[in-house]
Amino acid sequence: MQDKKFFQLPASYPQIFTSKIRIFVIAALVLFAFGLISSASPAHAQSGETIIVNSSSVESQFPEGMTFTLDVESDLRIEDVRVTFEIGDRGTTQYAYLELDQTTRPLVNGELFHRTNSRDRYIPPGTSIKYWFEITADNGESLITEPEHFRFDDARYEWEEVTLGPVTILYHGPVRTRAERLAEAAIESLEIMGPVTGADTETPIVMTLYNNNAEMIEAVVARSLATSRELITEGQAFDSESVVLVLAGRSDIGTATHEMTHILVARAANSSGAVPLWLNEGLAEFGNLDQTVSYERFLEWAEGTDRLIPLKGLRSFPGDPNLTLVAYGQGRSAVKYMIDEYGEGKMAELLATLGTGIGIDGALEVVYGFGIDGLENLWRESIGAEPYVEATPGPTPTVVAEPTPEYKLLTSPPESSNSDSEDVANEDPDLPEPTVAPLSVDEEIEPALDENIADLAVEGEEETSSGTCSAPVAGSVDGTSGAWLLVVVGLAAGGRYRARKNR
Repeated sequence: MQDKKFFQLPASYPQIFTSKIRIFVIAALVLFAFGLISSASPAHAQSGETIIVNSSSVESQFPEGMTFTLDVESDLRIEDVRVTFEIGDRGTTQYAYLELDQTTRPLVNGELFHRTNSRDRYIPPGTSIKYWFEITADNGESLITEPEHFRFDDARYEWEEVTLGPVTILYHGPVRTRAERLAEAAIESLEIMGPVTGADTETPIVMTLYNNNAEMIEAVVARSLATSRELITEGQAFDSESVVLVLAGRSDIGTATHEMTHILVARAANSSGAVPLWLNEGLAEFGNLDQTVSYERFLEWAEGTDRLIPLKGLRSFPGDPNLTLVAYGQGRSAVKYMIDEYGEGKMAELLATLGTGIGIDGALEVVYGFGIDGLENLWRESIGAEPYVEATPGPTPTVVAEPTPEYKLLTSPPESSNSDSEDVANEDPDLPEPTVAPLSVDEEIEPALDENIADLAVEGEEETSSGTCSAPVAGSVDGTSGAWLLVVVGLAAGGRYRARKNR
């Protein structure tokens, strides 16, 4: 076999080759290292690696506020630290700057106390808050921390919780059984009102349960001094935060399910203000698992005495406590008629249409094919009442100032009578019709004798807090004597209230 010939390199080539390889490798390593060094500086500046967060926290000090703290370590001088936070589902963010202590730099401490004890800054206990910090050094380098969540609880008590589905009941003390019962009722109400409203029922709802009025009074949104002294708040709903405050007691299931329905209505209508009072309160009472018969009695009384209020006029509660109870009865009755006659789907569609910004008259036309006047007469016919006739405008009567009497709230509708002695005051149509009796200082107005009759309500004071139901306020109260509490309501727009005699 012929020997194969191979190409042979010069004897000096290996040395030459090795030298060139060595030089190439060294040059490549130098260039590579230089590339790493030159690219590391901007990456380091952007990532904030020279700013190290040792700890960050937020602590509830409800009802006064909450404190944010941040401890960082940096060789750079920190220019400022800003905390940004989102409250519930309000859809807005707030921010504020921490006060910094750099005397022990490189360790830097920051703290901010954010007040919540005023009407415009109020945050209901149980609200979920998302927050994060942005730290900026004097050379422009910055670091943004990962968002965190915390629940803004009432710091006065140690809270335990019962969670059932999307509902969490916060409670303290030996009331776990009551909290469990409340959670079960809330779930039952969600199952009923979910299809009726078409609202999201999966987003968590938190209910904070207070054991007595002394606890509750510091938790509710700030009110006037007179209102705080005169009323006992039994419940309050905050739709943007998905929070309900509830006073434990005989009527807590009714209060909780009524107020929770307000949250569903707001969700279904995109928190639109286009939902009129009669529809909002009517739905809340429809979802109430502990309904009172007093509204039905007042509705019957109003029908029999021609005191029904036009639905389109129920944009706020009447000042007359009897007519306020009528308003609740009308709202619940009208909503029940709409659901019984046209189905749950139509009601859900109505709320969704209102959420687009269309007014109630137009929304009714779109969904049901008739406007508010059409609904008025269809509903009146269903309860056997006379059709609504628009009053013909007449000359403006002369207003005569009269002293304001104190009032006694009735536990049942005023009795109608045909006797001359009782109707003399009503013979002149220009005279106002008295619907409540003067208050005698020797009479007790608490408790109501009939346990099936709700406490009475009067005109609502509109809340400025976002997502908060309106709260009923006393009509005529002698605020200086402090001798009487005259208000009350079964389930009012912003909360449930009851009246009692001060002792």
